[in-house]
Parts: sequence; structure tokens; C-alpha cells
Amino acid sequence: MRFRRFFYKTAFLTTFFGLVTGLCHSPALAANEVYTVRDIPVDATANSVIEAKKNALSQGYEKAFRALVRKLVPEHDHAKIPKLNSNDALNYVLDISLTAEKSSSVRYIANMTVRFKESQTRALFRNSGAAIAETVSKPVLIIPIEKRAGSNLLWEDRNQWRTAWGGVGTSNGLVPVTMPLGDLDDLSLVDAKGALAGSEGLWKLAAKYGSSDVFLSVAEINNDGATAKVSAVRVGRFGEGRRYQLNVNKSEGETTQKMLRRAARSLDNSLQHDWKQANLLQFGVERWIQVEVPISGLQDWVLVNNRLEGVPAINKVKTRSINRTQVNLDVYFAGDERQLSLALAQKDLALVLNQRSIWELQILNRPKVQQGLTLPSQINQDLPPEETVVDEVIVPEQEINLGSEEEVSE
Repeated sequence: MRFRRFFYKTAFLTTFFGLVTGLCHSPALAANEVYTVRDIPVDATANSVIEAKKNALSQGYEKAFRALVRKLVPEHDHAKIPKLNSNDALNYVLDISLTAEKSSSVRYIANMTVRFKESQTRALFRNSGAAIAETVSKPVLIIPIEKRAGSNLLWEDRNQWRTAWGGVGTSNGLVPVTMPLGDLDDLSLVDAKGALAGSEGLWKLAAKYGSSDVFLSVAEINNDGATAKVSAVRVGRFGEGRRYQLNVNKSEGETTQKMLRRAARSLDNSLQHDWKQANLLQFGVERWIQVEVPISGLQDWVLVNNRLEGVPAINKVKTRSINRTQVNLDVYFAGDERQLSLALAQKDLALVLNQRSIWELQILNRPKVQQGLTLPSQINQDLPPEETVVDEVIVPEQEINLGSEEEVSE
């Protein structure tokens, strides 16, 4: 009887994890976006277009690797990373894609997107002694306002500051930045005055673009476009009200628009730098905490499990026990609880201390519809009548190993 009860518990657990595993993304399909850089421009000329393309791709591997270093490694550690030539960089490349291809008989132009091998590239960075950050922020919505002649411009075509931000392009940073389209819907939600006042329409606009934070940036252009005083603040759930100020002057031969674009890139670099500094992984020290995950059904646990995939601060997660309303986990992670909480929040998971001072993982922004997943039925006609329904499954590692192929003997 004891063996039979153990068998039913194991079967339930295997079914449970089989469903979860089947719905989770495999590493091949869920490639880590952290180790991807996009829109790397390449341009090469040679005796033939085939040779030109080969040279352009070779150029792209080096440029992409340098872009990845800028993305993940703080500036003061850049010198620790070895400089790789194209052949060395290629050893760390998983795959590439090409867009905007143009060619002639002797020239090749394109934009490259390069995915690097995550584990090998991370090992290279760690072995070099450089600190790295891997937590990707939720998108930040840019709100560019230009002060001119006592008025504030936001959606107007003559807003040069908005045009400058539109020309920044892909920054390949850990903080994705989004520009609002400025369509009729945007105009109806908020104007420059409302944005500066932090009105409700500002947050409706942010929600429309999937952002929880806005980067409110104001440029005051003086001396007929020769100088500009720029200020900005990131506000919202993760912004912490960090302020930035910058004074820029036109260089010789530089237009006002190029000066403003340079200022926008500088602010974007500062935004990326601060996020990177706040999320540097401490690989030398591993911590662990016990976490309770309230669930209303299997679909909740599948959702949480999927969201935990790819959280860079987490080294491993062990399931201690499962019942119909709660999953108990051991979470092993690098860094501290603040960094872990911030990383989880980017995946719409809130790590909070409950009333019993135990860490609890709560689902944020729950999908409106979760279909096709329910807990196994409590009724099983094959169970002997004396067997009771299992309300909770304890998962002792030494007793149950789902990955083992050993046969259970009586």
C-alpha cells in the first residue's frame, strides 16, 4: 500500500511537471535577447560582391562584439575584455540575420543582427574579471519637450528635440526606449503641459506603448540654435526620479539638429549606464531564499514558471512542495534581494514579504485569458477506494528524481 501511494504521488508529480515542461520554451527557442545586438551597419568594397560581403560580415562580427561589451559591461571594465578579431568573435556567434541589403558588383551594404552564444560569452566576460549586467528593463517611453519662446512643444512638427530623439536609432542597451508615434490617439491623451504635470493621460500613453516608466526630457534651445540646456528625469515604477542635466554647444560645422541628436544619445547613454550599475551581477556570492507562490490552478504555475525563464539573477530554482493553492520554492540567486526583486519585476512578478515575513512571489499583469490548463481532476476511477486524494506533494530530492531512468523496484 505504501508503495502504491508513493507511485500515485509520483505519477501526479510527473504529469504536473510534464505539462509545465511541455509549455516552457526550450533554450533553443527562447534564445536570450540579452546576448543579441541589432542593426549593426556594415559596408565593404572589394573586387567582387562575394568578397565584399565576406569582408562586410567579418567587419560586422567585430562591431557586434564591441556593441555587446558596451551593452553589458560597465565602462570602467571595458579594458578587461579581450579585443577579439573577426575570427575570434565568430567563435562566440550563435547566428546572424541581415536586413536592408544593398549590393553592386563590388560593394555590399547591410544591417546585421547577431545572437551570441550565451554561456560561452558570459564565461569569457566572467573569466576576464569584468562585471556584467543582464537584466533587461521594461521599455521606457521617451517624452521629448522643447521649450521655445515661452511655450512648450511636444507633438508639433517644429519640435526639434523630438526629431533628434527619433534619429537616435537602436541603442542596443538594456533599457529599450520607445518613441510615441504622435498619432491622433496620442494627441488626445496628453499635451506638453499635461506631461510636465504628470497627468493621468501621461500614464495612459505609457500604458498604450507597454511602458511603466517615462523619460521626460526637456530641451531649451538658445542663441539661434548654437547652444541647448537639456534636463531629463525617469519617472514611474522603476525610475526612482533620477534626474539628468546637460549643456551642449554646436561644434564647428555642426547643425543644430546634429547637436541635439548628440545630446539625445548622451542622455540615452546615461540612462543605460545607471541601469547597468544598479543591476551588476555578483557572481562570487550565491544566496538563497524560500519563496511561496500562491496559485489558483496549474495555469498560474505555468505562467510563473515561464516568467522565471531567463531571469539572469537566478541561478536555479528548486520546487519544495506543490498543492492546489501554493507552490513552495527555494530560489538561488546572485546579487541581493533588491536586485532580484527588480529583475523579477521586469518579468511581471512581484517579490514581497508577506505578513509572516516570508518571501512571496505574486503575478502582475495577469493575461486576460489563460486557456487549456486545469489541475488534474480529483476523481480517478482507477484509484482503489481506500486511497485518499493527494492534496499536497512533497518533493524530496533524494527520493524522486524525474530525470532518472532507473527502474523502481519493489
